[in-house]
Amino acid sequence: MNISSEQYEIPVRCAFKELRDPATLTDHPRNPNRHGQRQIELLAKVIRHQGWRNPIVVSARSGFVIAGHGRLAAARLLGVDEVPVDVQDFETEADEWAHLVADNRIAELAEMDDEGLGEILRDLGEVEDFELEWSGFDDEALKDLLGGKDEVPAGSTSPCRGLVAEFGAAPFSVFDARSGPWQDRKRAWIESGIASEEGRDGDLTFATSSQPQATYEKKAEIEAKDGRPLSWQEFAERFPEAMQQSGTSIFDPVLAELALRWWCPAGGRVLDPFAGGSVRGLVAAKLGLHYTGVDLRPEQVEANERQAAAFGAVEGSARWITGDSRNLPELVDGEECFDFMLSCPPYYDLEVYSDRPEDLSAAGDYAGFLEAYREIIARACERLADDAFACWVIGDVRDKRGWFHGLTMDTVRAFEDAGMRLYNDAILLTPAGSLPMRVRGQFEKSRKLGKTHQYVLIFGKGEPAKVAARCSLAVLPAEAQE
Repeated sequence: MNISSEQYEIPVRCAFKELRDPATLTDHPRNPNRHGQRQIELLAKVIRHQGWRNPIVVSARSGFVIAGHGRLAAARLLGVDEVPVDVQDFETEADEWAHLVADNRIAELAEMDDEGLGEILRDLGEVEDFELEWSGFDDEALKDLLGGKDEVPAGSTSPCRGLVAEFGAAPFSVFDARSGPWQDRKRAWIESGIASEEGRDGDLTFATSSQPQATYEKKAEIEAKDGRPLSWQEFAERFPEAMQQSGTSIFDPVLAELALRWWCPAGGRVLDPFAGGSVRGLVAAKLGLHYTGVDLRPEQVEANERQAAAFGAVEGSARWITGDSRNLPELVDGEECFDFMLSCPPYYDLEVYSDRPEDLSAAGDYAGFLEAYREIIARACERLADDAFACWVIGDVRDKRGWFHGLTMDTVRAFEDAGMRLYNDAILLTPAGSLPMRVRGQFEKSRKLGKTHQYVLIFGKGEPAKVAARCSLAVLPAEAQE
């Protein structure tokens, strides 16, 4: 914890006889209690938030501090000019010593109800903008209290007991798509019939090198026999059976579920200006929402519709429209308004989805891409209702020299120019896949780090409190928590 040396105006909320400069107070030379640095830092944080709830007790007989040594040390750390002091009379030196000991000993004899304490702390953890350290518990103490059953991530101020079971993931700013619970839920969604890669066969060009180790070993074996290196495209054409992953990026259905549950009103209408595969639409429909996705490619729209027809009963609906989202006013009824936006746009030229001139992924340069990209964001934001959220999944990409284009920050600026503000940002940790095998050469040659994350940006339109008040699907149904 960092406590700066600047002075604080600490309100006094307790009875006291006088205010004194802490530099004029003298610790009792026989004080048996030792206050560690961590305790003093934590106490200083509590006092700074709560104000003075107890005075420092000073003996009129000796002038020594009898009770409140920790508070005095915290005051010195905070750099305050005055502290509340209660000057009390003690008849003898023995009375001073007795009170010096009893002040802490009596409190030690109390028995703590850990279960009741845990409930209070969990309730405090749900209070917005409240730090649990103000209660005197830091992360280490919380770990001890929870008996090691639940992880308290570094830097957190709230226990996460049951958060994953209750919400599908802990509502922290890091989503771990590598974790067991996340992978189990993803597997359940895929087994329900989602095959978002359909509709891209033969049309999507990209780096196909994201393969498991067996595929790398097969490629190395063929290269040794041929006496020359093979491009991934040539290898895939000659040995299609060895390619275990197409390389097509598939939107994570768990992330779609979390975004829709956490930031979309129940029964709401969802707009997706970069629809791509079927995942976001099918998940939305399953959750009882009404999804509209726009995609340039009729083949993709047809594949998504086939998926939806075979998916089974849903409480909501999903529709896909073929077209360019720059033309949203013509594609979607001008009177139709949406309650949430969820999308994952092209990451410039990282994946090229078609050779259509209007396809952003085939733009000739970043400036051309950005101009069209900003226009689509503006058109989509216009169709959002007041007091609505938008969830955007994005990642940065490099130019040919290796510098980042800054797509994430350009996205934030585009939304701000369209009248929306950034409300949450999170990191999505993705499975490493074959990256450990690929990154060595990349790093040794260029010092580029292997990327295993994307950004999840949440924007708000309107008043944050009103936007949040409209969301009601956050908690998973009881059967999903078991």
